[in-house]
Amino acid sequence: MNRRRIPWIAILLCSLTAGPAPAETVDQGSFKVYRNDRLLGAETFQILQASDSLAVEARQYLTLQTTNGGEPLERSAGLLVNRHDFSLRSFTSVRTFQGQTIKRGIVLSDTHYVAYREDAHGGEGEARVLPPGRIYVMDSQLITLFDLMCRSFQDRKFTSRDLNLLALGPRDTMLTARARSLGSETIRWGQKPVAARKLQLAVDSQTTFTLWIGPQGQLLRLVEPVGGLRAERVAPGAKPDSPVDPPPTAPRR
Repeated sequence: MNRRRIPWIAILLCSLTAGPAPAETVDQGSFKVYRNDRLLGAETFQILQASDSLAVEARQYLTLQTTNGGEPLERSAGLLVNRHDFSLRSFTSVRTFQGQTIKRGIVLSDTHYVAYREDAHGGEGEARVLPPGRIYVMDSQLITLFDLMCRSFQDRKFTSRDLNLLALGPRDTMLTARARSLGSETIRWGQKPVAARKLQLAVDSQTTFTLWIGPQGQLLRLVEPVGGLRAERVAPGAKPDSPVDPPPTAPRR
């Protein structure tokens, strides 16, 4: 592992020049996010095509229970991926909760990637050698990242396969996750039954996600039973239980 401090301005310039401006909307929508069947809030996303890349934007507004009651969490994220195989080119996210803002990002080269972090006390980056194959990012409860993973599986049949999963946290960890096909299942999405592809993603011995994927490769439903996390994509024309715009108490950026 090659570890060193990376000047913040160099990371910023690299991420800004990672690809061309987006041009065409590929998909957009929203997810309702629950914990133990309690609605936490919503996450909106859009995917735009830019030449040989896809630019992905997501915004999440949740209300999390703390010892002081419900407090707003706001998160925004942007990714650039190859539009043919969904290989990651860059990732950034900004999370604000309890008055603290944390910026995270990943920039990739041919042989290395740099994961960086910035908060009120400053910033630093860590360079590591890329493992063979594509890498996927898991940034806490950001549902759009799972949606992109599902889209990369479209038209790809497998019984099981290993994935490089970079879990961002106080200590970033590169995991070998296992995706396993569970066949198909008809679920109700909106007011209609939909034949969904069903996958199981085992991140580690404690954390397993079940994913239901629509005909175009889009994520329709996600469940993680141990933590009680569930996300449902809002069907076109459906009225969500709560607005997808941020609640009045959520800080706006």
